[in-house]
Amino acid sequence: MIRLAAIDVDGTLTDKDRLISTSAIQSIRKAEKNGLLVSLLSGNVIPVVYALKIFLGINGPVFGENGGIMYDNDGSIQKFFSNEDTNKFLEEMSKKTSMRSILTNKWREASTGFDIDPKDVDYVRREAEARGFVIFYSGYSWHLMNAGEDKAFAVKKLREKYSLNFDEMLVIGDSNNDMPMFQLPVRKACPANATENIKSMSDYVSDYSYGEEIDDIFKHFGLIR
Repeated sequence: MIRLAAIDVDGTLTDKDRLISTSAIQSIRKAEKNGLLVSLLSGNVIPVVYALKIFLGINGPVFGENGGIMYDNDGSIQKFFSNEDTNKFLEEMSKKTSMRSILTNKWREASTGFDIDPKDVDYVRREAEARGFVIFYSGYSWHLMNAGEDKAFAVKKLREKYSLNFDEMLVIGDSNNDMPMFQLPVRKACPANATENIKSMSDYVSDYSYGEEIDDIFKHFGLIR
């Protein structure tokens, strides 16, 4: 029996313009009334996921910066990683390449976001990996992360917090930065707009996209009717 759903935000609850699906909101509220715990896992910053939690009525903790920081139900914030070294790397690379800071870095605490011209991606990636960092593009922005800072880390935190078995957890995502949590022995589902990698790892691939799949996925796993 699935007791908790960990859901990505961009491309999973939202459309290409990042507008949230109202159908997804309704389905989440129905599932929560049936006893499901719901957590959001986003690459965005804590102020954004905090607002989503409050205004959407999410009943579980929410994670920002791809699992690097968590806002809990008791109002506490737990930071699991630091962005001191990733910020230093950005500062160094910005003097050599087109790598540059983005607005949301004002609120980032556990990682660093950036923009970059395509010609510099390979060089910056090699430099980052040589220093133990992880770089990926979420489909919406570039992220510079610490090793081990990913959504699998967040799912493991949720498992520990609620004393769950992996098969009692459902993860839903659409892009390759969701792959770490899809590699765990949990239940997995994705929308039709997901990458081929994510689809190949999923137990269920919905025919619906951009948030409209949440109702379909929840019904498939018996979480709502």
